[in-house]
Amino acid sequence: MKVKKIIGQIHLWLGLASGLVVFILGITGAIYAFSDEIKELIYKDRLQVSVPDGAVRLPLSQLKLIAEEAIGKDRKISRAELSQSPGRTYMFRAMKLNRKAFGYWNYYQYYDKVYLNPYTGQVVFKEDAKREFFTVVLALHMNLLLGNNVGHFVVRWSVVCFVILLISGIVLWWPKNWKPKQLKKSFKVKWNAKFKRLNYDLHNVLGFYSFLALMVIALTGLMWSFELTTENKAKVLSDTTQVSEIMPNDLILGQALKASPRTAYFLYNFPSANSGTVNVSAYQSEMRLYDRVQYKFDRYSGKLLQKGDAFGQLSLGAKVIAMNYDLHTGSVLGLGGKLLTFLAGLIAAGLPVTGFLIWWRRGKQLKGVNKILP
Repeated sequence: MKVKKIIGQIHLWLGLASGLVVFILGITGAIYAFSDEIKELIYKDRLQVSVPDGAVRLPLSQLKLIAEEAIGKDRKISRAELSQSPGRTYMFRAMKLNRKAFGYWNYYQYYDKVYLNPYTGQVVFKEDAKREFFTVVLALHMNLLLGNNVGHFVVRWSVVCFVILLISGIVLWWPKNWKPKQLKKSFKVKWNAKFKRLNYDLHNVLGFYSFLALMVIALTGLMWSFELTTENKAKVLSDTTQVSEIMPNDLILGQALKASPRTAYFLYNFPSANSGTVNVSAYQSEMRLYDRVQYKFDRYSGKLLQKGDAFGQLSLGAKVIAMNYDLHTGSVLGLGGKLLTFLAGLIAAGLPVTGFLIWWRRGKQLKGVNKILP
């Protein structure tokens, strides 16, 4: 019992210390769970175009020039998202960060997107992505709008606290005995009870049922935060002796498409350094990001320098790390997994609230007892 009392104190004070951050992470995680599906509905006009009969997509090099003119020559395009589905726009992105800055608006010096009709080159939509709703939600989720250094530090250690809270919560939840009457209290919310009992059940019972999902979400979040990855650290560089003003983007994209003909979409990363490579990720699924193949090309000659392993070729540990984002968002299980993540996020946001109310009401009761004692 002494051990359980100590665990209870740890649970209480870690909960009070990290509760507000956990509440924000839970709410924003729940909102972001179906962000892709919501964007398909509300951003339909910028994501889809009609396909003229017999139309073919324009060369990437030509589309990039159009995007550069639309965004402005002073803002360098760093990435393009090239959907291979008919009737989808191409998206070009220009983004510059100040990683040492404090606050959201200082962290992004600029973040612009332009959507092009790949068949005609028409500019479909220009977006100040820094002000886009889901960009703000994601930043709130990742760094509380405080910037990279301060925000990530606070979020990282709040999630560490949350992992400890989950483990200590299970210990505190564990029934003293496994008789039917006790088990009913531990596994069932008494919805018709008074507020005090209902609040306790919501904290205790829902915390138990969401334990596994929340632990997976928390641990996968920490994997990002502590930058655990199996990415090949060997430096692959472009041959600067072949320096040219023109990158063979059409040649590179053609090679990537030939190597991965069933790709759903490509993320095409343009290098910033003279010796940098063109990095192309070929995603084989719209929803599951772990199913991808990564390529590195020489920016001057278009020569393939490195090809990553397909998901099926990875070791078990590498597969788990590759699935990190999909496990975190629930997309590894499709729409059902996203729904699970959505509900887990709401429960995570509710746990600090119900926990605080339990502590606050107990404090009021103790004050009342002290007043009547001699």
